[in-house]
This record gives sequence, structure tokens and C-alpha cells, in this order.
Amino acid sequence: MLHLFREQDANGGGDSDMRIIGILAGAVALMAGFGSHSAGAAELVGPQDLKANWLDGRTVSTTGPRGGASTFAFAADGKVTRAGGRPGSATEGTWRVDDEGFCMKLGQARRESCYLAIKADDGSLKVVRRQGAAFVWRR
Repeated sequence: MLHLFREQDANGGGDSDMRIIGILAGAVALMAGFGSHSAGAAELVGPQDLKANWLDGRTVSTTGPRGGASTFAFAADGKVTRAGGRPGSATEGTWRVDDEGFCMKLGQARRESCYLAIKADDGSLKVVRRQGAAFVWRR
């Protein structure tokens, strides 16, 4: 079950509907990706489950939406290391969990990217940028 919340904008004014729309769009895209791969229900993985079972120092193999492969190691101290990916891509950064999933920032990026994770029947995760395409994680 996907839990959504409204956040106040930076000026303390009205609701930030764009955040909700982005989360919904990411979740819908993610669920659509499961249609041809899974007969069971997809399960949103909460931040504490992610922290305990995926962001635990062990290596995670990833396949991006365009087929690119890399590995990540998420250390308990909030540091992340990536191997593989595009030549010249950042290899080190930071991560944290939040109310909906996790966020990370690699290299000299100006801001962090935040993600939702949905568990597939085969135990892999579909990890989607809250406003983008899904990656598949496997162990």
C-alpha cells in the first residue's frame, strides 16, 4: 500500500501537489512495469526494510532502464560506493532513508535523488526515481 502525504511548500503556504503527482506517477510507472513480469501483487518496501535488508553494506547489482549495469554498496554510516556504470560517472556519495524510501547523492551532484522500491515475486526490487524510470536490484 502506497502512503502519500502532503508537504507544506518552502514558504509555509499551500500543499505541494507536484510532490504527490511525482510520487503517484513513479508508482504507476513502476506498477505498470510489473504487469508482464509478475502475477502476484507488488509490495512497496518501506524505509526500515530497505535499511535492514538492502542498504546493509552488502553489494547490490543493478540494471538500469536502458540496460546499463553497475553495483552499489550502501554502508551503515550513510556512504555509498558505485562500481560500473557510464565511464566518468561518480563512484562515491551518501544515502539516507526517508518516510517513503531512500535518497542518495553521488559525486558533485547539486541535489540528491530519492527513490521508491517495490518488491517483485522473485525477490528483486524495482527501484524507481520518484519522478523517473525504474532500476532492477538483485542479489
